[in-house]
Amino acid sequence: MPGNGQPPELIQVLLEREKELNCLYRIEELLARRSGSLAGLFRDIIAAIPSGWRYPELCQARIVYDGAVYQPPHFIPSRWSEAVPISAGDREAGSLEISYVREVPFSPEGEGVFLEKESKLLRTIADRIGQTLLHRDLEKLLCEQRAATREWMALVDALRRTDERLYLYCSRKMLYFLCRSDVKEARQALDAFAATFAAHHPETVSEINSPSRRKPGVDILDMSAQVFEIAARHLSDAEILSSLHRWIQENRLSYLIKTVDSANISLGKIIDVILRYRAQSGDGAVLAQSTEKWLRVSLIRRFFSDSIDFINLVKHHLQVSDFFDLVTRIIYPATSNGRLGGKSTGLFVAWRILTKAAAREGLLADIRIPKTWYLTADCLTSFLNYNDLEDVNELKYKDIEQIRFEYPNIIQLFKHGRFPADIYRGLSHALDDFGECPIIVRSSSLLEDQAGTAFSGKYKSLFLSNQGDKRTRLHALLDAIAEIYASVFGPDPIVYRSERGLLDFREEMGILIQEVVGRRVGPYHMPVFAGVAMSSNEFRWSPRLKRDDGLCRLVPGLGTRAVDRISNDYPVLLSPGQPALRVNVTPDEIRRYSPAKVDVINLQDRVFETVPLDRLLHGHGRDIPHLSHLISAYRDGQICHIPTMELHLNRDEMVATFDGLVKRTPFIRQIKAILQALREGMKMPVEIEFAHDGNQLYLLQCRPQSMENEALPGTIRDDIPESEVLFTAHRFISNGRIPDITHIVYVPPECYAAQASLDALVDIGRAVGLLNALLPKRRFILLGPGRWGSRGDIRQGVHVSYADICNAAVLMEIAYKAGSHEPDLSFGTHFFQDMVEAGIRYIPLYPEDHGNRFNRRFLMDSKNLLAAMLPGYAHLADVLRVIEVSRERVGKILRIVMNADQVMAMGFFAEPATGSGKGGPENGTGYSAPS
Repeated sequence: MPGNGQPPELIQVLLEREKELNCLYRIEELLARRSGSLAGLFRDIIAAIPSGWRYPELCQARIVYDGAVYQPPHFIPSRWSEAVPISAGDREAGSLEISYVREVPFSPEGEGVFLEKESKLLRTIADRIGQTLLHRDLEKLLCEQRAATREWMALVDALRRTDERLYLYCSRKMLYFLCRSDVKEARQALDAFAATFAAHHPETVSEINSPSRRKPGVDILDMSAQVFEIAARHLSDAEILSSLHRWIQENRLSYLIKTVDSANISLGKIIDVILRYRAQSGDGAVLAQSTEKWLRVSLIRRFFSDSIDFINLVKHHLQVSDFFDLVTRIIYPATSNGRLGGKSTGLFVAWRILTKAAAREGLLADIRIPKTWYLTADCLTSFLNYNDLEDVNELKYKDIEQIRFEYPNIIQLFKHGRFPADIYRGLSHALDDFGECPIIVRSSSLLEDQAGTAFSGKYKSLFLSNQGDKRTRLHALLDAIAEIYASVFGPDPIVYRSERGLLDFREEMGILIQEVVGRRVGPYHMPVFAGVAMSSNEFRWSPRLKRDDGLCRLVPGLGTRAVDRISNDYPVLLSPGQPALRVNVTPDEIRRYSPAKVDVINLQDRVFETVPLDRLLHGHGRDIPHLSHLISAYRDGQICHIPTMELHLNRDEMVATFDGLVKRTPFIRQIKAILQALREGMKMPVEIEFAHDGNQLYLLQCRPQSMENEALPGTIRDDIPESEVLFTAHRFISNGRIPDITHIVYVPPECYAAQASLDALVDIGRAVGLLNALLPKRRFILLGPGRWGSRGDIRQGVHVSYADICNAAVLMEIAYKAGSHEPDLSFGTHFFQDMVEAGIRYIPLYPEDHGNRFNRRFLMDSKNLLAAMLPGYAHLADVLRVIEVSRERVGKILRIVMNADQVMAMGFFAEPATGSGKGGPENGTGYSAPS
């Protein structure tokens, strides 16, 4: 495992880095003082410096300035020393020396007595001392001339004699300030300068395509003097002086914008200057508004994205100070470009939007985000290079079956890889910050959580108990990160990128490491509840619901069961805009379609675990705060709200309804306020993930919501002959435009349920995936027992992933009362977000509902093309049927019409729409048989 045998040394290097930064911050605090003697300042500095070196108890420092020596009382001359000059402006004013009183061990890296970073720190401190001495010299000159002239004049004169660059900078600022203040003399001076230039070079007037000539510097200096003369006639002394002080201070901070805006500066240098600016801003240092905007945009570009649309969107929500805490929790390789990835970006921006919105909306005041550390996206590239694994990038150009075959091996290759030392040290420091609280390691790729590329569920998020000794916890963390890195090369993400023309994009993987929100409940760590919420409800279960009423999926415990499609469990669905309109109304429906299991972290066994809700409540229900907000009792065929103290956890049948949460707490109003604030701030519908620890609500993730294009309702004709109707449906129907369908892939529910072998069920899913690649894209439907693509018991639905269904036009799930295959209202899960984003329509079929039609005979009697298309899966012909519509209804296609207003969908056979063609290649089958 990476770093085994080295952790103590690596951790020590990290601690040295922390000492160096603390030393620098202390020096900045001392230099920021404006009072006190120079001797006193030097004494404080030489006392503070040793704390930043490896052996502070043996370390000593001294300063030589203008011939005077400043050193500790018992200074010992030493041969183990290093000295650097102190420059004040253009002159060398002295030197700064660091030494050890006796010999110390060389550094492990062979850098000598002093580490390379210690030498860099020494030069930085000397540079900062020199800058401070220069400003003190200017102030001294100012004081000497104050008696003879006005203060601002003395300052201008001192600048002209000692720092011409700064003098010209201030004069330029003054000229622009006077022009903005409508001082005519200033405008005339500016115009005259341009006119004089033209008079000396008349050729520039007629030959406008020739390069202009630079005006001699002496003219600029004279011009500057005129500017201050004009200022003296139109501004007060106090106004001029305060402006000069402000511009000098801005110039003093110019290193910040120069560093951040440079494409060639390392991320480490950028973080250093941001922290340096934070230390200096404590004495009131501020940037000009225009400079602050420039810096803000540069930081957004460096850490998040250089998309101009994104920059224009978020620059109004962020301030430079928002980055102060962020940069202290970033882990990066030495040559990092600093991008944090989509998930990190979404959370950071959303949190800043909510923080600002809290000032006008009190419901947002108590929203929090969990403690978070970030790995930059190029840590993946660093990992690949370090382990000679660059060749895995070619996998994305292979066919899907080859990708499926190689992917498990890639996971193991990554898990046995080593991490570069700088990343290893950063992760060790992060674990020290988290302590032994459970953590979740989450993906944050460059493309992830963008509008149109949500990558919902494509990459992994892994929970860690984070219990035990440091070495064990660090090993588990590295293992989880390696697995998430490997997921970049999984079949689903590669197919997803290929569909969107992003296969050639160099996808890199950032990482979020977050504290798991929650509390201890018996041996478990868990949130009291968690879930996902969306601004827009794409699958409305009532005509009274509007799209903008939104959707919320709630579960007790970890939110995994809210975002995943679970084969044998259900979340509670709510609409924040109309929480009284529930999906399930009768007590029996509420009881059946309620959460029955809870995902938790078992702290004793140190594993992610799923436990039955009733077992959790019987054993540890009293550890859950405000339990009556989550749980109702099922008594005598009724759902009853019972106060917590009156709940009989071992006698009553408990049902997770969240009725108390909705009716007696501000939670739903908070969710609605969050969605509204983020929708306004992002200027688009959003999807969030959240968790509640019993006291506060935490935002975990925010991204643009995958949206269907608003489609007009289809016209449901009542003159279609019975023989031409394939199906009708009357539940959970949206509007939608569906192309003419040429092929049907049908899995008979009764045949699927009769399969005795799990291998056969797995083969059915594999065959569907192969058909997905062969059939005409968006011209076939998938029809079978539901829940397709669920996590859990694959007997409950066809075992497929996104890559297996991505080319279908419609997914239709069938439920018979006698069967166990019930469609799942998984609106808002990753599976459904994928379908919405890809334009795949969803229709649940209940053939036994009154008034519904379902032509099962057509599906069972039609010729099955499976054996011809996939000879290797011919043994599945009884349970997997492929039907070409035009073979069974000559010259016709299957047309599907959906009307949300009528809550009805119909599929019927008809002539192809004009210009749509018959569908499929020339051989009429719509597929190419494999060789």
